[in-house]
Amino acid sequence: MKILKKSFVAIFALMLTFPMAAQDDVDGFLSAGLQDARVLSKAYLQPFGEMLGKSLNGGWYNTAKVHGVGGFDITLSVMATMTPSSKTSFDVSSLDLQDFEYVSGPKIAPNMAGEFEESMLPSLQPKTSGGEYAAFTLPNGAGFDILPAPMVQVGVGLPFHSEVMVRLIPKMDVGDVGSVGLYGFGLKHSLKDYIPFVKRVPFLQLSALVGYTNLKSNIPMEDSNPDNELVIASSALTSRLLIGANFPVISFYTGVGYGSATSDIDLNGEYEIGGSSSMQKDPLSLSYKINGLDFNAGMRIRLGFLSLHGDYTVGDYSTITAGVGINIR
Repeated sequence: MKILKKSFVAIFALMLTFPMAAQDDVDGFLSAGLQDARVLSKAYLQPFGEMLGKSLNGGWYNTAKVHGVGGFDITLSVMATMTPSSKTSFDVSSLDLQDFEYVSGPKIAPNMAGEFEESMLPSLQPKTSGGEYAAFTLPNGAGFDILPAPMVQVGVGLPFHSEVMVRLIPKMDVGDVGSVGLYGFGLKHSLKDYIPFVKRVPFLQLSALVGYTNLKSNIPMEDSNPDNELVIASSALTSRLLIGANFPVISFYTGVGYGSATSDIDLNGEYEIGGSSSMQKDPLSLSYKINGLDFNAGMRIRLGFLSLHGDYTVGDYSTITAGVGINIR
């Protein structure tokens, strides 16, 4: 158990390193005034907010087969969600800024998933000269275009060809990075008996799945105020039609369905805002929503009670999933 906990802490620490690395940049945006800081921060953090929701919708299954009554599995998975190249930057000239504007030069800026040459970074000018604002160059990205996310899940067979799945990671401290906790639940139901052709083929499996996951994390800001923190909350819902072929040692599975996720990133505490003579409490509250169809395919190798699985999900953000499980049918 100690090894498992250390592994989860390490992966969560890597995951939370992404927003932690963006702290200085988000804090720097506050010098542009509250309204423009919100616009710039939302564009800069977009890949993280969307990848996080996408990751939480992954790893729900590694077979289309449903446990028999009393059968169960304990599965550990790691999802790696990738940002497409089209979403590693944003157009500064298209932003709805209040006190700043793009004038000339490069206009495409990297977000936290991208990374440019320093000479290619855009600059913003204040709309009013001689005021409290000064021109500044947008920060470079960190190149964090892959987001890892660990998951532990238990599935138990129920009557009526159904299976319930539970995800639970009690709130844990992740070193100096912050804390994170997660829960989720899902239901899988076999459709095989409803379709005569599928019912007569022993190795074919057909089922439907719905799953919900919720994550919350608190990341302390690296400043002198101990109450300042970045709070991340994400919820994800997915529904899938699963088709599989099960053989004694190896099985194949595929799933197609619709997923949606909402991720909220809040900057809590008191901060000095550019253009203001007073401190601002809880200045930023950003929300990201992502939804759409996706498709995945994978395989599982079973060695007695132990199984190894891996799959690839194709969608607006692609995801690679790998894991290990203990299965008793």
